[in-house]
Amino acid sequence: MMALALALAGCAGASGQVEQSRDNPLAGMWAGVIDRDGWQRPLALAINAQQEGTYTGSWMSLENQPGIMLDSVRRNGDSVEFELQNLKFDGKVQGRAIAGTVANRDGSSSGNFTLARVDPMMPPLGGPWP
Repeated sequence: MMALALALAGCAGASGQVEQSRDNPLAGMWAGVIDRDGWQRPLALAINAQQEGTYTGSWMSLENQPGIMLDSVRRNGDSVEFELQNLKFDGKVQGRAIAGTVANRDGSSSGNFTLARVDPMMPPLGGPWP
């Protein structure tokens, strides 16, 4: 998991996501774990800020699944929601962490997730560290 975090941080340094994270606590690279039905799985997310407060992103299961584009990413203050074809995540951004619940879109199975930012978060342009 640590090797992946370091690799993601290196990739993020070469991308525009670092610039986006200056003023946006959601945009960037995230790594963490889903805990559903007593089964934990590692995951990683890349979230990109788009124009007018919209977002796109991709998910990667670190065990056995190639990257998948997220169907939607929404942010309202510190609340965030993102969806895959069969899963819905509802969480809160708290500094360099996102935590919340994950459920099948039909509501049949639920659990929790936690993510930590793995790219460097730059201070706002012209301002101090948050």
